[in-house]
Amino acid sequence: MAKGIEKSNETYDKSYYETAISNNEFGSCYKCGYSQTDDDWCQRCSSDLFKLCEWTSGNLIIDKFIEKAQSKARNHGEVIEWIPYKRLRNIKYLTQGGFSTIYKAIWLDGYIIRLDHNKQKWVRKLEKVDCLDYINGKNNIDLPLEEGEKYGLHVILKSLNNSSNINEDFLNELKNHLKFLYSAINNYANFVKIFGITQDPKTKDYMIVLEEIKKGSLRDNLLIKRYNPNDKYHNLYEIASSLSALFKSNLIHGDFHSGNLLSEDEFSIYISDFGLSRRVDKSINSNDIYGVIPYMAPEVLRGKPYTKASDIYSFGIIMWEFTSGVPAFNDVPHDFELSLQICKGHRPEIIEGTELDYVELMRRCWDNDPEKRPTAKELSEIFDVWSTKYLMEMDYKKRKSVPENVHVINHPLSCYTSRKIDYSAKLNEILSQELSSKIVIDEGKDINELSEDLDELKI
Repeated sequence: MAKGIEKSNETYDKSYYETAISNNEFGSCYKCGYSQTDDDWCQRCSSDLFKLCEWTSGNLIIDKFIEKAQSKARNHGEVIEWIPYKRLRNIKYLTQGGFSTIYKAIWLDGYIIRLDHNKQKWVRKLEKVDCLDYINGKNNIDLPLEEGEKYGLHVILKSLNNSSNINEDFLNELKNHLKFLYSAINNYANFVKIFGITQDPKTKDYMIVLEEIKKGSLRDNLLIKRYNPNDKYHNLYEIASSLSALFKSNLIHGDFHSGNLLSEDEFSIYISDFGLSRRVDKSINSNDIYGVIPYMAPEVLRGKPYTKASDIYSFGIIMWEFTSGVPAFNDVPHDFELSLQICKGHRPEIIEGTELDYVELMRRCWDNDPEKRPTAKELSEIFDVWSTKYLMEMDYKKRKSVPENVHVINHPLSCYTSRKIDYSAKLNEILSQELSSKIVIDEGKDINELSEDLDELKI
């Protein structure tokens, strides 16, 4: 993973990274003399070697997509490759998402770090295979490690459902992930590395090969955050910085929740899953609204398109989860009734002892009016200050553990997987009826007081 460098979020004509390239801060390539675009990375020489590599996915669209990305790569973090399925080992099912199936595996080749100019070959990142990997290779998994295969890299495989025929959804996720990755590098924000594409020879579905983030999702680690409350300031700074980088690339996430935030360790958080992300200016049909209800902004539930402000709403819900240690609305069914209450202004109950400034910012994020929500840049700046005021406990011996008798039990009808919301029209009908019933102005009602009542039901 790429670890973000903490810097202020001031706006420049060029990003820090782009400015460093322009100023030749990475030096010149000793082979061709051109400016390097990163430490030990010459874009010109690397692009030339990529052109000499003989490979094909068997699909012209995929080949051209990868070739274009390789020619643009300014550093090893921006490189993607075609990864033959036969170079993967210990392929094991992990979970089923709303639109994809997730596996973990070992990639025998590892990812490119740099070009060895003398040998004209790639230097790759590999790790020694653990004894457990050989043991796991005997437990009903696909392509187990063979004797003599001593090095590899643990990766995640994301198989997009019904992607055997390349479609716009598959390519959009790849394009948006790479677009965010470029922006994250430009702005020193965290990102999950995408290594390349492969294809399951049995199902013919294409798979995105991603960096493994070892501790899983933020949702899986919420209790740890509750018992180490200062974690939230640094973690939310990193999340806000990544969200700001996403917005700078003219994208919105569209499925922003704690299950799509990954933890490498206690200190680092990464945005993942760009399956529903889209350009800011790309509208969608109100009949094609997908999401996880507790994180969906009221205007989205009512059929309006996702916006930057709707991602900020989700950020506010995640802020609450840091204080509670449990997923939002985990004690009630995730159904039409919850959606209706959210549209009416219902939010998670503030946890006792939460700092007042934090509560105020959280409430701004989940305001019913999108115009009143803060920007990602503002959030990043605020949490940058707070993270220096409320320092994380860096000594593992002093960090608090979750008591063994503390468990999270979700309502059986709660659902934290993205799904289609097909009742926006019904929500609007009920809310419109309630709004109409309020427009009965009696002589004793102050007009300003009435306006405040109406605003509660408007989006």
